[in-house]
Amino acid sequence: MEHHDFDQFIKNKAKGEPINVPRGFSERMDSLMANLPEKTQGVRRLPKKMFLVVAGFIVFASMSVVASPLVGEMSSGVISYFNAPRDFKYLSQQAVYEQYNSQVGVSASDQGIKVTVDNLAVDDNYISVFYTAESEEPIQLLGDEETIEQWRINWTAPHFWFKENGRYIEPPAQNEIDAYLEDPYTLKGMQRFAVVGLLEDTMNLEIYTEEIFGKEGRWHIPLSVDKSSVAVESLTVAPKMKAKVTTGWNGEYKHDITIEKVSISPFGNQIVLSERAENTFSQFALRDEQGRYLTVIPTATYGGNFFIKVTNNFEFIGGRTDMKELTLIPIVSGSEEDGLPAPKLRTAEIGSYPIAMPESELGGFVMEGLELTPEKAVATFHQEGAVGISYPDLILLDENGESLDFAAFHDDSYDRETGKITITLTFKDVSGEEIIAKAKKVGYYARPMKLNEDEAVTIKLAE
Repeated sequence: MEHHDFDQFIKNKAKGEPINVPRGFSERMDSLMANLPEKTQGVRRLPKKMFLVVAGFIVFASMSVVASPLVGEMSSGVISYFNAPRDFKYLSQQAVYEQYNSQVGVSASDQGIKVTVDNLAVDDNYISVFYTAESEEPIQLLGDEETIEQWRINWTAPHFWFKENGRYIEPPAQNEIDAYLEDPYTLKGMQRFAVVGLLEDTMNLEIYTEEIFGKEGRWHIPLSVDKSSVAVESLTVAPKMKAKVTTGWNGEYKHDITIEKVSISPFGNQIVLSERAENTFSQFALRDEQGRYLTVIPTATYGGNFFIKVTNNFEFIGGRTDMKELTLIPIVSGSEEDGLPAPKLRTAEIGSYPIAMPESELGGFVMEGLELTPEKAVATFHQEGAVGISYPDLILLDENGESLDFAAFHDDSYDRETGKITITLTFKDVSGEEIIAKAKKVGYYARPMKLNEDEAVTIKLAE
């Protein structure tokens, strides 16, 4: 079988397999592989506690730059995407999106599907596209009927790629989509694309895809973008700082990292790290000059090898444009092989809040509340102190402290304004009434953990 045919066979086969590979992995690897020996591959690592996710692969042809409609500056305007009676993953950011966006209204059509970019919001860290996709045929959702509908809608929604001034913008492992069906023929969605590099304040931006709703075609929308009004509300540095960090309890797991970018911007804050390694560095705490630990949102990360430099971005909450510096401190963890005790399950009674859930002596999470219904369990948390980059534990226990045995879909959302974390378990093939009757306690794990202060790296953000 020829190399290209084998690649296409694997990609087509992967579409039907429940493998959790971030969208964009295929195109990214095609780009990286172009200048490397054949058979060199990269791998990626995913965040903990992600269940029942399918893979999606899309291959794109090169596209030439064409004349772009003028979008103009990011200014205030209503975003129709938010005009629906539903919960939005980024509802906490609606006000800032409507403060800084361009109303576009430019469309592209192919294969009986019309895509209209309704609004575009661009800052130093994120390209957020609000769009409407209309199909001449009823939209068929991906996934099986046992999967919760919101997941299936998000899997089915279009996935866009971007070029800036004719230059392909490298996709991060973090690439978020939220969507809903307005009617059987119409999907309204939002794609939040993290920018790991630096964008010009004014640019020709191409938005494109070659697959929508399972149909191959060509949808290409070129725009001229001016994000200078948002840039003045941002703090962005590209220090290119190199550092050696260690994450193993006994000094193993060494990493040579480069801090490529730190940016505080209206649509989200991020620190961008690059490394040549299979298992890339991903466990650290962030501390500001006032000694406060900032919440880092768990996300998928890419891995590679010593021939491929991979770049990963980490979004964090609590950044300010008047920050003077940010310190990255490696978090060191260990196991029984290091002579350490195993993670210990700790329990607390349901019904009296807040509940402190320390992961270690460094810090942990606080459960602010828990709501149990026949359909789901919804808990809210906030972080206190330094923690590993992970979601809070939400373990339902009976009166004896034994874990309840049930399957559930795990969802998480982070309020970028307040730092509140919401974890939702949607029950699958189980009676919610039974869960409510049996659930008397919640559990969380405490584990050995320490900060590697000797290898902390402080990034100057301002003089």
